[in-house]
Amino acid sequence: MSMKQMGLELGHQMAEVAGNNAGGDWKQLAFEAMRQHALRKKYFTTEEVRRENPDFPEPPDKRAWGCIALLAKREGLIESDSWVRAESLSVHGMVVTRWASRIYQGDEE
Repeated sequence: MSMKQMGLELGHQMAEVAGNNAGGDWKQLAFEAMRQHALRKKYFTTEEVRRENPDFPEPPDKRAWGCIALLAKREGLIESDSWVRAESLSVHGMVVTRWASRIYQGDEE
């Protein structure tokens, strides 16, 4: 396994732990927010889902959103499309996944 693959696997594991620590109720609400977003947007980042839901409760660790994205991917709602630079200043332009909706029903890309 390459270092890149090991890093990605570790990131996925940390997201799963953060999601579990956020609790079942939070995960259920967050999954629904992700699903609703995927219905409206063809391409997006998890960061955009958070930004467009400002009243949504913050999880103890923002990596919990990674758990939700992985769950949405496993459920067939989204798939990885590409990598883009994050807009949030708190992550200093880190590269993040751009998701493609598999359930898109809108007219907005």
